Order: sequence, then C-alpha cells, then structure tokens
Amino acid sequence: MTPPTATLQQPAFAAPQAATARGLVTIVVPARNEAAAIGATLRRMPLATLRAVGLDAEVLVLDGNSTDATAAIARDCGATVIPDRSHDGKGRALRDARPLFRGDYVVMLDADGTYPPDAIPSLLVPLLVGEADIAMGRRKPVKGAMTLSHKAGNLALSTAARLLYGQRCPDLCTGLWAFRSDALRSLPLQSKRFGLEAELFALACRRRLRIAQVRTDYLPRRGTGSVAKLRFGRDGTRIVLRLLRTRLSRMPRDPAQTLPAAAPAAVTAPSEGGQA
Repeated sequence: MTPPTATLQQPAFAAPQAATARGLVTIVVPARNEAAAIGATLRRMPLATLRAVGLDAEVLVLDGNSTDATAAIARDCGATVIPDRSHDGKGRALRDARPLFRGDYVVMLDADGTYPPDAIPSLLVPLLVGEADIAMGRRKPVKGAMTLSHKAGNLALSTAARLLYGQRCPDLCTGLWAFRSDALRSLPLQSKRFGLEAELFALACRRRLRIAQVRTDYLPRRGTGSVAKLRFGRDGTRIVLRLLRTRLSRMPRDPAQTLPAAAPAAVTAPSEGGQA
C-alpha cells in the first residue's frame, strides 16, 4: 500500500522544529514569456522569513526560451537564469537543471503570479518536521482565478490519479511543490510538458514517498488574463496517458540519486519586500 497523504493548512511558519531548521532551499521558477508577472513573483520571495529560521535560499529561473523580457527581468531581480536548451518544455527543463540544485530542499512554483510566494514557508513545514518527503500545494482559487471548465478538468484528473494509485490527490495539476532534495533526485522523470505534475505525483506514489497536501490561495494570472496555459482537451489526454504509463511501467531498481552535484555559480536572490 502507498503511504497516506496528509492535508495541512499552515497559516504561518510556526512548526515545532522550524526554529532549529538549517540548510539551503533551492527555489525553482519555470517561466516562459512571463515578463508581466515574474518580477513581482521574484520580489515577493519570503527570503527573510526563511533566514529567520536558519534557512538560506537560492532562486533559479528555468527560462523556456522566452521571446520577451522574462530572462532580463529575472536577472535584474537577482535570480540565476538557466536557459532550456532542449526546447522540450517544463518537464525536460526541470530534468536537465536538476543536477544544479544545491539545496537540501527544493521548492517549485510557476512564474505567472498564480501562486503567492509567501506560501513557500508553509509548504516546507511538513518536510522540516519530518512528516513528509514531498508537499503539494492544494489550491483554493480566489474569484476569477480558475474557470469552471478548469475546475472540472482538474477534478477529473485528480480523481483518475486517486483511482490509479490508491492515494488521495485533491489537486493533481498544482504548480506549487516542495521536495526533500534526495526525494526529488530519486524520481526517474521522463515527461516534457504538462505531464510533469502528474508524473511527480505518480512516481512519488510508486516510490512510496510520503506526500503532504498544503492549502494555498490560487490567484488570477498576470499579463495574459485569467486564461490558463493548460488546455484540458489536449493536455488532459496527455496527463492521463502519463498517469497510465507511469502506473504500468517498471520502476528502475536503483533510484536516480547519483545525479552529479554540479553547483551553479554564486546565486543571489531578491530579498523579501523587493530589495536587492
């Protein structure tokens, strides 16, 4: 049986052991043509909150060959930009960049302004106190953030994931995740685009990792209105196929824990409140 998930709601970073936390958090922000949103996203990173409990942070932007000013804005905000040289999408960009993640913990969130960065500390709590290996943001959409069709599509996909893997999955398509670094490195990822989130959940179940669900607000997209990039007709089919493929495939005997630990050059990131 797969380990049960926990549903947590953490309004503040106040876990019993958080005060003695130590380590480095790698915050990964996949982005493609998000010039309208990425600056605000990076400036709101809760770095001061993390430092207050002993956690340092590095911010890496995975740029998906943006044709706007996304990369330039990210650099101006102090983030390290890693270009996606494969042109294969978010999933491939994460796989290729994974050896560069220096953190003891890895947080991933989208750059489009839909996920409040101040949710990051709450997402880390179940990892820091040893209750989970992976945490997923369980979205609570504010008005105008998600259409009825996207709510229905996400419910259908989440239900499919629960039935296939026998584990609670209230929000399969969330773009907010936190991992213990060794847990992320153990996942033999293969997806390229929107199948990434489904594959993360599916492989975590196959690896029998402990998954926590942490409630977080979900906000309207910046720049491109309230229309999400994911299209459930086309992409939903791919996500279901990814769930099926991962469920039926043979898992490698040895987890992919031997990724080279090549660290990027010194990383700087915007401080909380938008000051460099």
